[in-house]
Amino acid sequence: MARSGFYPKVPKAPFPVGFEIAGVEKGVGKGVQGFKEGDSVVAIIQGGGYATHAVIPVAAAIPLPAGFDHALGVAVLVQGVTAYILLDEAKVTEGDPVLISAAGGGLGNSAVQLAKALGAKVVGLTSKSKFAGVRSLGADHVADFDDAGWAASVKQVVGEKGIKVYLDSIGDLRTEAFPLLSQFGQWIIFGVRAGSRNALPFEAIPVMIEKNITLRGFNLEGSLHQVPQALSALFKLVSEGKLEIEITKYPLAEATKVHQLFEARKTSGKVVLVP
Repeated sequence: MARSGFYPKVPKAPFPVGFEIAGVEKGVGKGVQGFKEGDSVVAIIQGGGYATHAVIPVAAAIPLPAGFDHALGVAVLVQGVTAYILLDEAKVTEGDPVLISAAGGGLGNSAVQLAKALGAKVVGLTSKSKFAGVRSLGADHVADFDDAGWAASVKQVVGEKGIKVYLDSIGDLRTEAFPLLSQFGQWIIFGVRAGSRNALPFEAIPVMIEKNITLRGFNLEGSLHQVPQALSALFKLVSEGKLEIEITKYPLAEATKVHQLFEARKTSGKVVLVP
């Protein structure tokens, strides 16, 4: 999406892509403390991750636990952290019905597992080919966003209680999910598909007022102060085998192929490019 010019903060092409990286330090700058050559770190950078080497400011470097796989570090870094903070800020508790879009993707995979660990009733939206995988992560029900009328099957599962939290990576404001939202329901948009440009219909506004529904956006930059605690918790969950991260690795030389797979929605879990 950055390459296509859909993220406003990313410069227009050509620019160096790659924002999440992990690797071994080959050297440190003068006066740098707390890091040394040979340490494993992860970082979020402004671009240039599709490379064999990268220079980063020390403030961006996050140490990886000893022996922690670099690909796992990248997988947890943004998508895992985002899922963790989204659920934390939504104050999801036991029994809460939670609807997770793109549940078959890297962030969705983590969100399903983390929500189940909190005792939530989880509904995943994903393509039919990923139903079995999302169910295996603990989802109580799965539905295909591209199927007209998918919300009817979800309503049968959650009943009149409705969905308390909808984690939305699609950004379609004329969504079938809206009528499913409960009293004091939270609709949190953290992503958008290029083809989803439907506006919120006027008739939805009185319902939002009547049911005290919250519609908000989420950007990880606004919650950076929570990242260290979230990463610490996620590293622990992964190390203990309580959080499974599906990872598919490709050589960096196949980046074009991987982008094509993304655009065709043929990937699942986290995809990592390895130089």
